[in-house]
Amino acid sequence: MKKVFIKYNPYKLETEITVDGKRLTENSRLRADGSRLQEWVEELPEILKEEYNDIDFDITFHGTKLDYEDLTGVFCETTERSELTTKFCHKPAKETFDKEGLIDEVFRKIQAGPFDELRDEMIIKAFEHAKSSDFEVCVVSAMSAGKSTLINAMLGKKLIPTKQEACTAIITRIKDCSQKDMPFKAEVYGKDRCLIEVHENLTRLTMERLNADENVSEIRAAGNIPFVTSEDVSLVLIDTPTVNSSRDPNHRKIQSELLSKHSKSLMLYIMTTEFGTDDDNKLLARVVADSMKVGGKQSKDRFIFVVNKLDGRNKEDGDLNEILKHIRSYLKTHGIANPHLFPAAALPALNIRLMKKNGAEMDEEDIDETETRIRKLNRSENLHFENYAPLPPSARAEINAQLHEAAWNWDGRDIENPDTALIHTGVMSIEAAIRQYVQKYAKPAKIKNLVDTLAHKLEDARYFGKIKHQLTSEINENKHEEHIRELEHKLEWLDAITAQLGSILEI
Repeated sequence: MKKVFIKYNPYKLETEITVDGKRLTENSRLRADGSRLQEWVEELPEILKEEYNDIDFDITFHGTKLDYEDLTGVFCETTERSELTTKFCHKPAKETFDKEGLIDEVFRKIQAGPFDELRDEMIIKAFEHAKSSDFEVCVVSAMSAGKSTLINAMLGKKLIPTKQEACTAIITRIKDCSQKDMPFKAEVYGKDRCLIEVHENLTRLTMERLNADENVSEIRAAGNIPFVTSEDVSLVLIDTPTVNSSRDPNHRKIQSELLSKHSKSLMLYIMTTEFGTDDDNKLLARVVADSMKVGGKQSKDRFIFVVNKLDGRNKEDGDLNEILKHIRSYLKTHGIANPHLFPAAALPALNIRLMKKNGAEMDEEDIDETETRIRKLNRSENLHFENYAPLPPSARAEINAQLHEAAWNWDGRDIENPDTALIHTGVMSIEAAIRQYVQKYAKPAKIKNLVDTLAHKLEDARYFGKIKHQLTSEINENKHEEHIRELEHKLEWLDAITAQLGSILEI
């Protein structure tokens, strides 16, 4: 059995691999340094098998929990298809949530330090900008699949217009500001990209009017997105027009850029069991499949396929596993293999969340229908969509804990438990997948950006210090030693802060 050690730093994108204590050979097919683990991990089992002529491996991984789950997931899939056998050991690393507090501590020391130029307003703004970096989640579909309803369900609010037919005609960007109970605010832009309206309290009625206005091209809104916190990243949900309803030619360009292989946006592709339209086929084959072929596992991870409107199914409609298998086969014909497929019921999820807010924005008919859906979701295991979601172990444990808590806290009243039904809709599993993606990809990039921003400013200060050192040599002898001691103290402080900052990127 070969002993494999893998150390992976997601902040520096550095990888160290040894087999039986020896580094990889010079001509090894695996040269991982500078690449994200998810770009090469799917090739690792086959490379180890071929280059070391062995099928038994004892693997120790030193890295974050989410990266360890990806590694073990790939090897488990390989084991099912071949004779490969593996043992795993995880040597934990510092997680992303350990590091932002350390960065804030260093920034406070910098602000209290001996360099006046490091307290400049431009430096403070540069740090705050890096800390509030946006992370985009683009919601797209080629047909009327409940795309806007899903966004409303995640907001817990009827904000985006919804109709049976395709109705989204503008691009709406909703940025999380994590201020609970605050109204949504918005800026409205025309086709010439000029600001035409500002709203301090954005409502669904206003959104419907704007959506019908041919002069409106984009809405930039801000409000609370409940399932995330702005401490991680500033999440931006983007509702894009369906392909056959975009009235602004520039929308197609924006959608293509978001979907392209160069984009870092997370994509929610919404579909139903009534798939296969020409627009659907074109978008999947020409854009989505092409984007997923580049960049390894990360490119696959950034596409979440949501199969919506599944709550209307009955027993006679067949087993859900068979339906999902059929959809996977359909996607495979378009070059999309092993997609992350999440079954969901967005409308019940939205209504349950509204009902939990004392029935806000609901009439009596909506409430009656929602109570019927709650009973159906709770009583039919075939509609427990969280069980079908392709979540990694840590996210699945989170969902199971929420389900246990929801059942434990229910007081046994005559009506069914809405909290368990909400989990069964599958929407909370989608939200968990988004959070996992943020922690795995967006958060390490943000931490690296924060450290680089501060390191750059410190280098500027060091350069300033060297110039000052040259000037002090020209000062008269009585003041020279005093200024030199002051400068040495500053440079020692810089060395200590730089070392502390550099250690943040270590695992």
